[in-house]
Amino acid sequence: MRQRGMPAKPVKPVILTGIGSKGLNTQTQSATLGPEFLTEANNVVYDLEGRMGPRKGIKQITSAVAASVKSIGEYVKADRTREYYAGSAATVVKLNKATTPDTLVTQTFSGSPQTISDSNWQWINFNDEFWGVQSGHKAINFDGTTWKDIDDLSAYIAPSGVTTFDPNCALGEFGRIFYGGITEAKGTLFYSDNLIGEKLNTGAAGQLDLKTVWGNDEIVGLGSIENKIVIFGKQNIAIYTGATNPATMVLDELIRDVGLAGRDNIVYVDADVMFLSYEGLQSLSRVQQSDGKAPLEGLSLTVRNDLTRLLATATVSNIKSVYYQKEGIVITFMPDDSKAYVFDFSQGRRQLPRITTWTFKDNPLCAVSTLSGELYMGLSNCVAEYEDYYDVALDGGGSAVNSDYNWLFQSPWLDFNDPVFAKILKAGLFTITGGEGAAATVEISKDYEEDSKFSKTFNLTSDATKFLYGAANSLYGAAKYAPSAGPKEYKVSLARTGKTIRIKMTFDVADHYSSLINTTLLTKQGKAR
Repeated sequence: MRQRGMPAKPVKPVILTGIGSKGLNTQTQSATLGPEFLTEANNVVYDLEGRMGPRKGIKQITSAVAASVKSIGEYVKADRTREYYAGSAATVVKLNKATTPDTLVTQTFSGSPQTISDSNWQWINFNDEFWGVQSGHKAINFDGTTWKDIDDLSAYIAPSGVTTFDPNCALGEFGRIFYGGITEAKGTLFYSDNLIGEKLNTGAAGQLDLKTVWGNDEIVGLGSIENKIVIFGKQNIAIYTGATNPATMVLDELIRDVGLAGRDNIVYVDADVMFLSYEGLQSLSRVQQSDGKAPLEGLSLTVRNDLTRLLATATVSNIKSVYYQKEGIVITFMPDDSKAYVFDFSQGRRQLPRITTWTFKDNPLCAVSTLSGELYMGLSNCVAEYEDYYDVALDGGGSAVNSDYNWLFQSPWLDFNDPVFAKILKAGLFTITGGEGAAATVEISKDYEEDSKFSKTFNLTSDATKFLYGAANSLYGAAKYAPSAGPKEYKVSLARTGKTIRIKMTFDVADHYSSLINTTLLTKQGKAR
């Protein structure tokens, strides 16, 4: 009891400036982190001002198919028109994009087609043609009219020493196609004749055995930078200069003890090649600057142990990465672990990315970022687009339905630079834009006690006179932006006392965008403990 005559302790505002502005950090002990880091950040993206909000939803845009869609490719023709093809079980299907939902059209192969047993294709644009490769299957070709296996092409000449030409990775660059990961020669790079991707044993075609360069490693993926080809193995990276004439190209650099975790995890961000190693996301330019030694932290320093643990047991052929330039993010889908890791480079690639995770009701198995800015994803029975603020999910009968989802963040344990005195939480002030009709929940924990939580849910409303993007529909011309009103301050009564405090907030997403602008905790000083 306060003694008579003693003044009451004043309520003190604690402003959590820039809460979550640096994204996830699960690598450092929570108690040593500031509020700019988070220990959970799920379905979170950052706007141009660095404020947290929800990712977009995934919207079904095609009819259902009988099996998972594990690969999607964008066929860019010489006249710059584009078509979209996907792999689903034993078929290749086309997205017509004429209606929503679009009907996926099964493609017919001419000649004597192989039996297709999987749909994990890597798609390649080359010389006005579209190619697909995957392990255990002959390469396939589409000339804009007809689909064929490579050995049904009239110009096909098999490389010497190869019975079945079944590359797992390919690169269409420098006027030819480079192939790797062939079952009979996993450590050999094959390259075609000029402008003829199927001509592999005459003219300017050839092969390069990397056994003398990196030992018994095998080719996992292929990339390029400037006039160099980058050959990724499981444990090494070989970079050759002069790739316009592979017969005379020269080994420029051999990087040992770092390799590629899965073929589909090479992305191009500005002028850099980024790739997923078994130690996390890496920048090729940074690895090169380290004198051939991979920096252990890479670009995923703040979640390194989480990623390495997942990669140690994952089927890496199922992991797919994509760079979505519109939002400046690299998304690494890890369906075996029912999540995606998202690396936000919108502040520039010279800084470490802000990292968050995404989860879904139906886990994406692949994705393609199109030239016109769409992001398409392959799901368990359809193709979806990164759009709107609902997720597609499957009901009990296997039909697709719209499903709500949420976004959330959790701070580290915070003592507000005062480790001695207890903090008596009275209320929280949260400035939020948008989210009309959605619920938000704030959860407070104290003193490292996981089972001691105070929770309070409140509803978000909109001020119809204030809009985040100006007057309703004025800038974007679409009604879906109108609910993004703001900003509005919500005062929420809180009740927790502790030397250290952790705050977690969860926001429902029901077709409305919301964003957290500011967080202030109103506290009184308690006793020293």
